[in-house]
Amino acid sequence: MRDLKTLAKYPFLSEAKEYVKTLNVSVDELLLDLTYEKARIFGVERVENAVQKKNVGERRLLSEADYLAEILSYPVARMIVVCVDDAYFLRKYALGESVHAYLNLRNESADFLAAVGGDIGLSVKVDGDRLYVHFIDYIRYAPTRYRDWKMVNRPLKNGYIVVSRRDFARLLQECLRRRIVEELEERSCSETVQDAFPEELGRFRNMAAMQRKRFEAQPVGRISVTKLPPCMKDILASMQAGENIPHMGRFAFVAFLNALGVNSGEILKLFSTAPDYDEERTRYQVEHVTGRISSTKYAPPGCEKMRTYGLCPRDKMDDICKRVKNPVVYYRLKSKEMRKK
Repeated sequence: MRDLKTLAKYPFLSEAKEYVKTLNVSVDELLLDLTYEKARIFGVERVENAVQKKNVGERRLLSEADYLAEILSYPVARMIVVCVDDAYFLRKYALGESVHAYLNLRNESADFLAAVGGDIGLSVKVDGDRLYVHFIDYIRYAPTRYRDWKMVNRPLKNGYIVVSRRDFARLLQECLRRRIVEELEERSCSETVQDAFPEELGRFRNMAAMQRKRFEAQPVGRISVTKLPPCMKDILASMQAGENIPHMGRFAFVAFLNALGVNSGEILKLFSTAPDYDEERTRYQVEHVTGRISSTKYAPPGCEKMRTYGLCPRDKMDDICKRVKNPVVYYRLKSKEMRKK
């Protein structure tokens, strides 16, 4: 087993979970016993830092007891986030955990990175200081909207893409972020958590409500967020949470806003929260879709294509969705209906 310092740095590892099991600490003890008060304090701090600073942050760890508290703060933080019960808040937390992991992982050896990759489900090989990740995992987690990350610009050998240690750490970040979101979305809140953190949960829920209210009230150029179709609202929420958006999602969103008259400068501002934001590259992509630097002004994809690309949140479809075949038509119809009220 790895030393406690390493497990405290990477509490999402299977080894950290196995170590916690050996402690025989029940959930009630972790959440209520005075012995684990520091772990609870660290857990609350993790959540707050993740949501407000996009990084769960570093705590001052001087002893074995501190390392233990840091390891246990990870499950505490996750339980708190589940009980806040807000999708946007959850995504912000997941991003904060994954960014913190990336900042540490980028300084690790190739062998360590390969071990972490294998632990969280990536198919990876290592040869000296080089890492080879299977092309399927690469496509799934790489920000391929950027030229340097496109597969045509990467060496391919027997189905594996060659990447640097730093780039592989970036793939791990995205893999971990998605994994945290998927895991926590399926969890339910425990009454014990609510009893242990009544004030903190109240504060975090208020924070989530204020973020959501600010998000819905903030116009996008002349476009009202409240009138956006569910698909575009989901893409925008993901962007505001600092997530990387798949290429087709970015294309659909830019084309949609352009069709409604939002200028390139206003669209560009929306992408500035992305973890890999590069203004020059993003401007080129936006202006290419809008036709400013290309011979074609692209029309936004219709609802059928949005479904094909997995961008239609079927569980959020409303009556207007069922009556239209294009997100732009949805927006215009919603605007008319709201004016009548």
